[in-house]
Amino acid sequence: MAYQSGLLRNRVIIANKMQAVDGDFGRNSGGVHYLRLGEFWAEVKFTKGMKAMHEGALDAYDTVMIRMRYQKDMDRDSLIAHDGRVYSIQSFHRDYQENITQITAVEKPDLSTDFYETLALAANGQVLTADGQLLTVHDKSQKG
Repeated sequence: MAYQSGLLRNRVIIANKMQAVDGDFGRNSGGVHYLRLGEFWAEVKFTKGMKAMHEGALDAYDTVMIRMRYQKDMDRDSLIAHDGRVYSIQSFHRDYQENITQITAVEKPDLSTDFYETLALAANGQVLTADGQLLTVHDKSQKG
């Protein structure tokens, strides 16, 4: 499938989930952190009607279909931020040869607006806590 760059008119932010490490108990004892990968051009569409039903979406208005160029660094635990909302990946397909990543994602209403705003302002490679706090350079050494 040839993909036209003109369709990629939305900006999305991708953040990868990582386990926090503290010196006392090892992995996962410090909570969950997110590493901001970057901001990418994508096509974002709400899934509606029969298409949403075929995709198994429980609430079509909380579910989006995202198409973007191939991204090798994201996985199912990544978060996607777009237009003031944060989405978790429900399913995704990557195809290196066709240079495309297609994602079905569901909105995560449990993440605060502060999390989105901090993620949008963070630099690539910065780490955020699940409650939207940026970690300092010293704290980044704790990532797992």
